Amino acid sequence: MSEVTSLITSHFADDWSYDVPVNNESDGTFVRVAEKNNDPVGVMALTIYTSKEQLRDAMHLIDTVEPIPPGSQYGFIHAGYVDPERTGEGIGSSLIERLHDIGDSRDVDHFVADAWFHGGPDSPAQLLTTHEYDILHTHSIAGHTDGPCPKCGSSCVCEAALAVRSVHTK
Repeated sequence: MSEVTSLITSHFADDWSYDVPVNNESDGTFVRVAEKNNDPVGVMALTIYTSKEQLRDAMHLIDTVEPIPPGSQYGFIHAGYVDPERTGEGIGSSLIERLHDIGDSRDVDHFVADAWFHGGPDSPAQLLTTHEYDILHTHSIAGHTDGPCPKCGSSCVCEAALAVRSVHTK
């Protein structure tokens, strides 16, 4: 678990913290780890919620659920990180597809991500749009660190984004 934690938090600013989700399928949290040569190279989690209020409380960057269509089950895609040296190898796509399969088998109506869209080549913007997520809301979080952004450098373009993939319309 410490290797997965390091993978997730390696690019965070020093004063940031993050609770890495624990795989607990009986409670609706599914964590999947991609490995190469027994080393973690990617991680992504799905937590299933039955209300928008639960979902809003779980999100880190977005505080509104108003744009999300009504449904009976929401699949929150979170903790998605790929080793920067492995970007572009399809690891993120493989992980999100595995989580979509889990959500589909559990009747999830909408997959939701509150994502950090940044200027780095590993920004989740392309991953989410490639996998049919609609971007329903964004707002700037540029200047979120003291000093240069760990992803964009000195010209930070970071945004918080609410992305939704509705199962019934795809």
